[in-house]
Amino acid sequence: WVSSAEAQRFVDVVTDVTVSIKEQGPFDPAEYKLQLSAVARTVESESIRWLVGKEVQITTKGDIYGRPWDGRSYQMIFDNTLEREYHVQLILAAIKKGQASPRTIDATTGIGLKRISYLLADMEKTGKVEFRNMEERKPVFAAL
Repeated sequence: WVSSAEAQRFVDVVTDVTVSIKEQGPFDPAEYKLQLSAVARTVESESIRWLVGKEVQITTKGDIYGRPWDGRSYQMIFDNTLEREYHVQLILAAIKKGQASPRTIDATTGIGLKRISYLLADMEKTGKVEFRNMEERKPVFAAL
């Protein structure tokens, strides 16, 4: 989100991205099918679209209470929300792929058991997943 008035910032961002891509080497999309589907659903999510749409207003005019937000604070909130939404979408993708327990979800995604458990509990409250049963003393979830 670089404006036309920020030429040097644009150059810096493009240079950093280009260097990073070159260091990582060739990309095989088939290898990252699960992650790419989660990314696509993440950027389509209501919370991310809302945050993108409100950034300029909140950082220039302030929030609903008139409190000003500096760009760093807003970026931190945005990054945390983006990461959380991506993890939710990655968990849903793993469940739909057949990884129904927290341990198998972790093995597929690498998110971490504590984070997965926390997000599954929240996803259950919001109607995204449901607890189905216990198999060999492990909880099993299904996407809704």
